[in-house]
Amino acid sequence: MRKFLTFFIILFFFIQNVGATVTTYERTTDDYLVPNSITVTSSNKSSILKTPAVDEKEKVYDFANLLSSSEEENLYLKINNYIETSNYDLAIVTINYNNKDSAMEYADDFFDYNNFGFSSKRDGILILIDMDKRKIWISTSGMAIKMYNDSRIDNIIDAGYNYLTSKDYYNCLIKMIDKLDSYFIAGYPSGNNNLIIDDNGNSYYIKKIPYILIFLMSGVICAITSSILYCKTSSKIKKQNTVTYINPNITNIIKNDQFVTTYTSRIRIQSSSGGGSSFHSSSSGRSHGGGGRSF
Repeated sequence: MRKFLTFFIILFFFIQNVGATVTTYERTTDDYLVPNSITVTSSNKSSILKTPAVDEKEKVYDFANLLSSSEEENLYLKINNYIETSNYDLAIVTINYNNKDSAMEYADDFFDYNNFGFSSKRDGILILIDMDKRKIWISTSGMAIKMYNDSRIDNIIDAGYNYLTSKDYYNCLIKMIDKLDSYFIAGYPSGNNNLIIDDNGNSYYIKKIPYILIFLMSGVICAITSSILYCKTSSKIKKQNTVTYINPNITNIIKNDQFVTTYTSRIRIQSSSGGGSSFHSSSSGRSHGGGGRSF
């Protein structure tokens, strides 16, 4: 009897400390299993087929078995609390093998090809722990690019980094989610005031041209031009000793009334200074921000 009791106790603790198996689905050239918003092209077919297809509602995908079942459950609850507060999607992925060129590429593709992100802008975040390349990476999409600038991404990783290097992956992720939540409550960083996320989730900075500066510059140019013309005219008049007159052929000054208005030009750039967000295009063509660190 004692042997059986010992066996069940060991089995109980084993079940509690082994993470749940991630359910995946097979992608084929007949069915790529991508969201309707994704266009399959010759350039991204390979990336799609190399990306695991999962149920986007599960939120925790521990392929590397770094978490126990109870830890996965707690993370799932914490993620859903964050989602309800922010209305940004959030997923956690751990892997032992990365079949792509970088942790960034894997994270972006996993997010895009598994239908993560809310609204047409695909607002959301994915945290990847890549045990193969020894890299932790945060991928942001949609309005999350604007919320979590480069500085905040670094601080979010800082919050969990010591736990990560100590192999306490659960607390690493807990601390990072806490930091995500606190930054959301703080609001958008001022460095991203000119960052625009359009309805398709594309990111770009706008550069505003101040109309007052244009008006002043126009005035200076007009004044300099008028002075030059006046000097030339005066010089020619003085040379005529007999009759002083203004010959209409000498100069013909035309006064133009110009209405200078404010206008905005859109400039797509890869990164910004002054506390902004860096971003890039993934294999799907969508914009992603974020950042990472080796461990």
